[in-house]
Amino acid sequence: MVRLFPSMILVVAVACAPAWFPAVGAAAEARVEVELVTSPTFPAIAQQQWYQLLSELRVDGLRIRKAAADDKTEVKTTGTKTTPTYHVVGVLTSAGQLELPGGKFSQRDRGPLADWLKNLRANGPSSAGGSKSPFGLTQKQFAAVNADLANRVAFSTEGLTPAEVLDKLGATLNYSVVVDRSMKQQLAAAEPVSDELEGLTAGAAIAYVLRSEGLGLLPRAGSKQPEYAVVKPAAKQTTWPVGWPLGDRKPHDVLPKLFETLNAEIDVPLTDVIDSIAERLDVVVLYDHYALARQGIDLAKLNSRFPASKTWYAKVVDRVLHQSGLTGEWRLDDAGKPLLWVTTLKPVK
Repeated sequence: MVRLFPSMILVVAVACAPAWFPAVGAAAEARVEVELVTSPTFPAIAQQQWYQLLSELRVDGLRIRKAAADDKTEVKTTGTKTTPTYHVVGVLTSAGQLELPGGKFSQRDRGPLADWLKNLRANGPSSAGGSKSPFGLTQKQFAAVNADLANRVAFSTEGLTPAEVLDKLGATLNYSVVVDRSMKQQLAAAEPVSDELEGLTAGAAIAYVLRSEGLGLLPRAGSKQPEYAVVKPAAKQTTWPVGWPLGDRKPHDVLPKLFETLNAEIDVPLTDVIDSIAERLDVVVLYDHYALARQGIDLAKLNSRFPASKTWYAKVVDRVLHQSGLTGEWRLDDAGKPLLWVTTLKPVK
């Protein structure tokens, strides 16, 4: 028996565009903000000259302040992958130079400084001496890869082999998928996909079907453009995830309905509870079959109980999963839509 009755409660949901997980669309020009730090003895006239020069170079935000003990040159990325903001911290030295990540400039270096800013705006921090994006890609390459993998699966996947899912999705991508012969054979001989992934983003769907076989998708810089390699991940190797972590955000930030109150009484199979809640919240649930198999957990044999009480969806999900030695991670697919990743409490490598 599963009973989930919403209570009479007013919930105000605020729509929010999740930072770092963009919707599909053309990338907007990046915003560049510059913060100059200097010692108290740095000449005021020189500060004014630098302020004027950078204003003429059309940075989007500019301020000068006294240096703190822990200041260093750096580029911090905020905003989203399609509309990033690069916040540059530069140091005005006693020699009258401007130190930035990857270069030093005098006021006579207007052209090189303009090129540095242009390169940062177009290609991200890795091109300007900052750190690279995940997978060793530039910010621009990573944004292009994410936009490619953010397209949604437009066909039914249930009953297809992982090889068939990969082939059909690979044909829709802008960049090629590289798979060696042995992995192709492994994916073709694997059990058919038991989950319906239609509507999920391509990146999450591919990562999901590969995960079931202990494989992963690795975006990498090709000779002319990015490409995707199917790999067996080495220890600590990062591959494209089945949904991205929420980072600094909390579940209620991306899915306010999780905390709507309801009256619940449950004594049914685990998957019935999770599927019922997922339908009410309009989210996809993905089970980590790779980890479940390695820990001998059979979803079909798991039952859930929850005493009659007033509660909320998030609490029910946590309680019934923990009863079975599982945990649920709220993530975002490649286009920023919430999903629930269900895996084992004890991690499996």
